[in-house]
Amino acid sequence: MHGTLEDWQEASATPAPLQPNYRLTRLAEALAGAARPLLPSAMFLSVTRTPGLLHIHWWGPAFVPAMEITAAPDAFCPADSAEGRLQRTGSAFIDWLEGRWPAGAAPAELGVITDGRGVVFAPSRPAPAAPGWMQHHALNGEGLRAILPMEPTGPCALLAGPGTRSFEALH
Repeated sequence: MHGTLEDWQEASATPAPLQPNYRLTRLAEALAGAARPLLPSAMFLSVTRTPGLLHIHWWGPAFVPAMEITAAPDAFCPADSAEGRLQRTGSAFIDWLEGRWPAGAAPAELGVITDGRGVVFAPSRPAPAAPGWMQHHALNGEGLRAILPMEPTGPCALLAGPGTRSFEALH
């Protein structure tokens, strides 16, 4: 793991040194890659798990949700479809991320956002589809952790700003 959950939640301007985590990086790369073919220009998406469901939201430039797919794992799209690949990859990523919390302490709603290049996570506000999440982080960027860096000039530029602390991507 890249440090502890406490490291992620720390709000200081200078990030503590984080240990590389190959599994986290590989899963984030797979998630961004699965999202890429489903992202029209000027959009990004969030993948969020709530109890029993996986939600994929497409977000427009004004941080307004434009489209959503919600399904239980047994009702995911076909595995050979782009949507099905994203659902399965997103679910595997969130399973792994959820396991980084102490036993029984993982949040009920947990997710990430991706622009098809980067993957960003907010440990203190872990549900990116929650009302006001996008606006909160677009305004101040505090609390965001870039597992993989977002495109600095893309649709998530406000979420990839200077307040976003970064995990070192391992290639």
